[in-house]
Amino acid sequence: MTTQKVTDVLVVGGGPAGSSAAYWAAKAGLNVLLLEREIMPRERVCGDALTPKAAGQLYDMGLEDATKKMHRHFGLRMTARGHSIDLDWPGDHAHPDHGLVIRRSRLDALLNSNAVKAGAEIWTGVEVEDPIIEYGHLRGCRAVGNGTGTGPEGALEVRAKFVIIADGPISHFGRALGTARSRTYAQGLAIRGYFQCERHMENQLELVFDLRNKSGGELPGYGWVFPVGDGTVNVGVGLLSHHFGNEAISLEGLFQHWVSQIPPNWEINLENIEDKPLSGRLPMGGSVHPRSGPNWLVVGDAAGSVNPFNGDGVEPALNNGRLAASVISSAIATGDGLELRKYEAELELSYDRYYKLGRIATKALGRPGLMRKLTLLGIQSRVVTELALRISSNLINNDAGGTESVYQVATQLARLVPDRDK
Repeated sequence: MTTQKVTDVLVVGGGPAGSSAAYWAAKAGLNVLLLEREIMPRERVCGDALTPKAAGQLYDMGLEDATKKMHRHFGLRMTARGHSIDLDWPGDHAHPDHGLVIRRSRLDALLNSNAVKAGAEIWTGVEVEDPIIEYGHLRGCRAVGNGTGTGPEGALEVRAKFVIIADGPISHFGRALGTARSRTYAQGLAIRGYFQCERHMENQLELVFDLRNKSGGELPGYGWVFPVGDGTVNVGVGLLSHHFGNEAISLEGLFQHWVSQIPPNWEINLENIEDKPLSGRLPMGGSVHPRSGPNWLVVGDAAGSVNPFNGDGVEPALNNGRLAASVISSAIATGDGLELRKYEAELELSYDRYYKLGRIATKALGRPGLMRKLTLLGIQSRVVTELALRISSNLINNDAGGTESVYQVATQLARLVPDRDK
């Protein structure tokens, strides 16, 4: 027997993008059903450090009390070429002056719970199998529940007016509807593990840009140590999947080599690791298209929304989900499905030009000689480094003058450069 369900909005995937979409759509008064194949909490490859903009999204979702239990960071230490510089997060009216650290497993569970409180229904332990297409139109999905989560067991059929696709970087559901990732865009590669550490309460993130392989060759990426505040630190490596020379890289070997290079004052060694490190690929820079259809939208990693400057996927995921819920709410309120066109238009305005600049930067940083010169220049100039921090974290105030005009000029140049990635 097949369990049938009808709803206004079907959300496929329960990560930050899907949970954000479910929360905002439910808050707008819509009937929302989110399907997630895993049981919360679950592990994901993530640095766990939320930027000030991501923290602001959590506050907007009414999670102020919950964030009081999270570890706060107020800046970061950047190291490159034997030099280090301490930077504070720039605070202004648009975002907090701090970021947050919370294990991704806990964050996803928290966001799910928050969506349920807003009125969304969430079924975990449900595997979405394929879309229901009738007369060329998406009507919902077929799924199966394993009976171990909050969803029913057995065959399911969900029909919805609108569908939000948030099923992660592989996105089988999106691919079934014709979405595809441009292979010419760089992908991120990341691996992380948790280590017991006495400095777990530090309020500064550590980023090291002297990332090298075992033979001493420079790599386009960085290593990190992020204090979690729970007795552990999140230690990881992030780099571009293709770079000058395009050599094959063993992430696990690179991770072990990075641990041996961590500044000694952290007192971290492989004997103190909690469990085997997790690794994964990060689709970056808006690499997936199309991101919308007549009654569906693609959000988060499924849309390739990871920031190409710093590998952050949580902030754009939360923003994507919120935007998707907004345009769908408007479409239902007005009875005009063309409202969904505003999703692509808003992404173009808020992210795409910025991401194009990021793709240009990642290509440049993939060349070791150029990367060496740029990092040396940056680390020796506080003005340059602070500007780089604002740009890489998407904290630029586009109305500001002064040094931020550098970013404005750069984005205009990026707009004029033919985009051969598409």
